[in-house]
Amino acid sequence: MGKGEQNLHQQQSHGGENSSGLICPGCSMVFNRIAKDFSFRCVFVLILSLSIFLSGIFWILPYRSTKSGFDAKEAIKLSATVQAYFRLEKPVMDLIPHIRRLEYDINGEIGVPGTKVAILSMHQNDAYNWTNVVFGVLSDPINAPMIPVSLSVLRSSLVELFLKQTNLTVTTSIFGQPSMFEILKFPAGITVIPGQSASIWQIPQILFNFTLNNSTSDIVENFVQLKEQLRFGLHLRSYENVFLQITNKLGSTTDAPVVVQASLMSEFGGIVPQRLKQLAQTITGSPAKNLGLDNSVFGKVKSISLSSYLKGTLAATPPTPSPTPSPEPTISPYPASPVHSPAPSPDGNHLPPAPSKVPPHPRPCSYRSSGIPPSSSPTSHPNPTVPPTYAPNGSPYSPSTSPSSQLSLMCHLHL
Repeated sequence: MGKGEQNLHQQQSHGGENSSGLICPGCSMVFNRIAKDFSFRCVFVLILSLSIFLSGIFWILPYRSTKSGFDAKEAIKLSATVQAYFRLEKPVMDLIPHIRRLEYDINGEIGVPGTKVAILSMHQNDAYNWTNVVFGVLSDPINAPMIPVSLSVLRSSLVELFLKQTNLTVTTSIFGQPSMFEILKFPAGITVIPGQSASIWQIPQILFNFTLNNSTSDIVENFVQLKEQLRFGLHLRSYENVFLQITNKLGSTTDAPVVVQASLMSEFGGIVPQRLKQLAQTITGSPAKNLGLDNSVFGKVKSISLSSYLKGTLAATPPTPSPTPSPEPTISPYPASPVHSPAPSPDGNHLPPAPSKVPPHPRPCSYRSSGIPPSSSPTSHPNPTVPPTYAPNGSPYSPSTSPSSQLSLMCHLHL
């Protein structure tokens, strides 16, 4: 009886609740059934939901990484002492699976012994379907120093790519055509000579340099304008030309500042010292005029410096005229009379030696009209200034053929 009364009491209580009209009897039975099974199904659904959620997270993260780009390990980036950049007209998602192929193509173009190429990053460019690629050149093995000769060859190859003197060739079907090549980092700096028609061996020595707060890319883009304005600022003549070298000490073509090194050459050969002195005076007096460069394009010229050779032209004194040579003694047009031994007398006897003092004027000849010679006298002496008379084919010491002809010739010479 007690158990029946208890069941009756429960039915009456449920009936009282149902009498409120809120829950129908059928719904009550369903809720009761759910309440009995809640513990098992709740745990099962919770575990299933967590597994789906976690798998979704691991699937979404690689997709997002692929979509944003690629970055090499930090250790590889720090080991790349040489870095460069270019663009590819491809979506980054299409390029990431072919990174090894791109490294192989670049190494085939600029690779040097003892080095290897590594892609450092790939990221989507702001423009649709363009990808920014940064690659580095590392030592191989990575902990060995790079050979200086290899570094020099690599520098030349990168400069040629930057100046568009050569092209970076990659697998076109996969990567398309690279563009916008830039050098980001190179040890010991980098120097470019844009628009250079003459051989580098023909460029004369650097005469002066100055600094501009521009990148190498900016200078190359406005190079023609830079040369024309510099010619005007230096007052160069039509036959004079200026050669420029652009150096960035960081080894980057995208970073400022740059040092501009200038050389001058004339179409007629070297420039004379006097002209160099004029140019040196123009350069040193030009900071206020900014070397003739447009401030809005090139900014303010800084740190103008002359070479030691050009400084020497400023300190050099003008050449002094050479002293007038002292007058030389006047040379008589008449040759000096040689002194000879006296002519032999007609009788073959030698005369005594001639006196040591020569009279200032010759004595008058007393035998002008006489054809007979005077009598010989031991005291008579011939004029010492008269040269001896010789026979046409005889020796100097042979006697004359006729004494009268000898005396006539002597008188003729006196006159």
